[in-house]
Amino acid sequence: MPRVHRFLFPGSLAHIMARGLDGMPIFRDDNDRLCFLRRLKREITKTGYQCFAWALMGNHYHLLLRTNEYPIARVMRPLNGSFGRFFNKKYSRRGYVFQDRYKSVLCQDQSYACELIRYIHLNPIRSGQVKDVRALSSWKWCGHGAMIGRKNALGSDFQHVAEALRRFGKQRQSAVSNYIAFLQEGMREIEKGNHGLDEDALLEHDAAAKGLPAIIGNPSFVREAIEKNRHRMGLIRRFEDKEDFLSALARKVCRKHGIPTEELHIRGRENARSRARREFIGRALTEYHQTPTAVARYLGITLPPVVIARDHWLSERA
Repeated sequence: MPRVHRFLFPGSLAHIMARGLDGMPIFRDDNDRLCFLRRLKREITKTGYQCFAWALMGNHYHLLLRTNEYPIARVMRPLNGSFGRFFNKKYSRRGYVFQDRYKSVLCQDQSYACELIRYIHLNPIRSGQVKDVRALSSWKWCGHGAMIGRKNALGSDFQHVAEALRRFGKQRQSAVSNYIAFLQEGMREIEKGNHGLDEDALLEHDAAAKGLPAIIGNPSFVREAIEKNRHRMGLIRRFEDKEDFLSALARKVCRKHGIPTEELHIRGRENARSRARREFIGRALTEYHQTPTAVARYLGITLPPVVIARDHWLSERA
């Protein structure tokens, strides 16, 4: 069964969730959590993503990330992959560590972002690991400590606290106060048996848990996201035959750079041919969502040059 495409676009907010295989604990001690956070910092630093909220639970984790031109897989694949290898080596096991693919929910960046920051940071309380918001201030394994400015709080070196707090107020002191009050309001909802999200948001999270595309936002935002995804899916369906599509893209790029298409398959120094080659690879991967394997096979090269050329092309456009 083909994988469902995600509702994620450059500059969007994404609530990311990943769970251990069959509910297996993936954070068995503090060292596991620290190793995961080091990998998270490394990947979001490399890509320029922004992290607004995070929480490490026993058998799963939550992240709230702002994306950019890099696909979300540039963060999640090495993050989960390297942590999975670390976990298997440490605990002398083999096989998958995470249950299926990570789940993602596209989020509108208004009050919904505030709700998700609160939802993620209140997870330790909902799970019973922490008693209340006051006790949460000293709990190390979520982004709340960095948000309130706790000294040496984990996440302070990669969490975009100022950008997250901006949604709660213009001045830091008032923003922190408003943020804490917002959490207290969420606690009252939890005491009533609610999750701290409105009904529509909960339905979208349920859809994400089942592997379906999910969006939280007002009707116009949802319609825009669906239309963007429809266009993207149309491109993918239109070019299901990758060989024909890549040949068509190659002709277009080579015509632009004034070289024969045959030269696209020839490596060389910095010249029109190498520039055309980078553009061909970059557009095939980022605009038309072709796989690195398909592009490498078409050009008759291995995967590393494809990835390097794409990164070079993206840096030239930045």
